Amino acid sequence: MAPTRFVLASILSFALLAPSLADAQVTVVDEEEVEVVERGYVQGQGRGIQYGAHLISPIYVMEMERGGGTREPLGTSGGGGVRGRIGWEFPSGLSVELLGGVAFNYVPERPSEVAERSHVLTQGDVLIGGRYAFYNETAFVPFIGLGAGLKLFYFTWPDGDVEDPAAAFTMEATVGAQIELSPFFGIELGANVAYTFGHEHFEAGFLSVTPFIGLTLYVYDEND
Repeated sequence: MAPTRFVLASILSFALLAPSLADAQVTVVDEEEVEVVERGYVQGQGRGIQYGAHLISPIYVMEMERGGGTREPLGTSGGGGVRGRIGWEFPSGLSVELLGGVAFNYVPERPSEVAERSHVLTQGDVLIGGRYAFYNETAFVPFIGLGAGLKLFYFTWPDGDVEDPAAAFTMEATVGAQIELSPFFGIELGANVAYTFGHEHFEAGFLSVTPFIGLTLYVYDEND
């Protein structure tokens, strides 16, 4: 009888303690799951302020011609510059941003050139735009963007006429990708395709393609 009583007592004790143990286990699991959700970065959530910089290289794929009826071609060559950006990232990958930069393109000397002219075309721009990032399960995040604003050009023509900086309206589209190294930092590369409308110093509009590479930083607190 003693062994039987011991077995019955053990079964009864387990039956009484099992619900308490189960509740304790469920509570621990729930706390761990909530903790992960609170501290982990969910890709695509809005991270707020973002800023960064790109190295750029404008390529003018359409000839730029002097205005005023002369239609003298400029003949730009390679160049380089830098552009900065600051914006705000909303949830689901949408961002609004302000962009601005400066670049210089070499203008080769012509064999028949008599009067001296500048051999550098200086360009500056200020634009507002938007970007949409296609977040996925990897760190490779493609994005597209649209922007509009003003481009400023400065150049000295062969007759020594130093033009005032010329402002022209421009629109651009962007295609690129970001490699997310962390929730706070990403490396970017891509290209901007811009159309600049004609103005008093240039006869007609022209198209340019600007490859870029750079980085973006996020002011993001993962404990929020």
